[in-house]
Amino acid sequence: MRCYYVLVHGRLDWSTTSPRPDDDGEAFQPEGFYCHRYVLASSIHHAQEAAFRRVRENLDRQTGWIRGKEVKLEAAEITSAPFYQLLKPDNRGHTFYESD
Repeated sequence: MRCYYVLVHGRLDWSTTSPRPDDDGEAFQPEGFYCHRYVLASSIHHAQEAAFRRVRENLDRQTGWIRGKEVKLEAAEITSAPFYQLLKPDNRGHTFYESD
């Protein structure tokens, strides 16, 4: 078992309804997001699966507006990491970006 750093890129499919506009009259519809996870796994493939599972669970728990949307996850980067990274609490934040 090894510790892996997985940088996850998620893309959102907004093929249906738009979210409610904010005070400026514009709706923020992010095209995607980035986040990372440190996971313990036996291979790169298992590390990717574990990171994706944790990201999906976190999105379901934190955001009601993403539920039901198509979220496509891909690993932008997977590298070995020192084991002490597993001792730190998860950074459960996501950096959302919109289309330019």
